[in-house]
Amino acid sequence: MDAIDTIGVYLNQIPFFPILHTVHCLATTSSIRSQPGSLEFAHKHPLASLAGNTMIISAGGIMVSTALGKPPIGPIGNALNTLTAVLMWWLVYFGPGDVAFKLYRLKPIQILLMPFRELRRCKKILGAVSAAAALFEGQWIIMILVGALGGCSGKFLQTTEESIRKHSTEISKGELLQVSFVTKASLLLATIITFTKIGILPFTASESLFICTTMLICVNLAMTVAGLPDPFHPITNATWKVVSLVSSAPANMENPEIKEDKKKEN
Repeated sequence: MDAIDTIGVYLNQIPFFPILHTVHCLATTSSIRSQPGSLEFAHKHPLASLAGNTMIISAGGIMVSTALGKPPIGPIGNALNTLTAVLMWWLVYFGPGDVAFKLYRLKPIQILLMPFRELRRCKKILGAVSAAAALFEGQWIIMILVGALGGCSGKFLQTTEESIRKHSTEISKGELLQVSFVTKASLLLATIITFTKIGILPFTASESLFICTTMLICVNLAMTVAGLPDPFHPITNATWKVVSLVSSAPANMENPEIKEDKKKEN
């Protein structure tokens, strides 16, 4: 475990800026740009597009700060981070030859940058759990929920961003109604890190960071390269069947989340 702890310490010492934050800005902006009508909206309403994009990029800091009773605008106060977000937005939407967006859309580039994205996510979860522990020591439910927000807040604010850009009939159902892999993984990783911090799991913080980062990178690579489906689906389906047995829901009723995914595949 000494080698794992050493690697974990090294990962924890990697600063967010410039590499991790820049990759996050590029990936998030490209994801928003990929949605239908996003490019046209940015050219027609650049200020609104920039505001929504910046909000999603800073979503983790905004929601964690709000949950802990701190000013939600604080994360945007870092000038370098905000200027980087603006630069990535300009390159993706208005860059010469559309080079930035076209390059990121290449699968080899996405695979190459994926470890940086997931390392940032895990470090954000670790930071959010630590911040919650400082205010709510020993209250592991709060620590897990706040930690998960550090890793998946962009999904929760996506509906707000879409409300600026789309008509009301085109807005997605919201993360709570259709939980994504990112949110499920963030909850799991926040649980591992929280249980490590309160002494239930026999790991150090650095070891838990390494374990969580490795898990997330491996699963994402399997989903991207090999087309592996959401690994949480079997657990979700089994949980739904158990709930159906002890509730009034018909036993043969399919999990709404699985049903929605099948509709997308068709």
